Amino acid sequence: MAWFTPTPLEISAIEQIETAYVDATLTEDERQDLMAQMWVKLERAHGSRVLSLVSPEGDVIERPLQTDY
Repeated sequence: MAWFTPTPLEISAIEQIETAYVDATLTEDERQDLMAQMWVKLERAHGSRVLSLVSPEGDVIERPLQTDY
């Protein structure tokens, strides 16, 4: 696992992914679609693939994308 200092754009995408991950008002399909959209933004801002995130609660959120963008 690699650690990095995220930019404000990366932080925004990470927070949106974490919010979608725990949002009980979303269906599973809506959650996956939203997380995939935000993950693309995160990877573009980061400049490379991000395989997983660790939420503040300690949950490991895996990369939802099956293919490259």
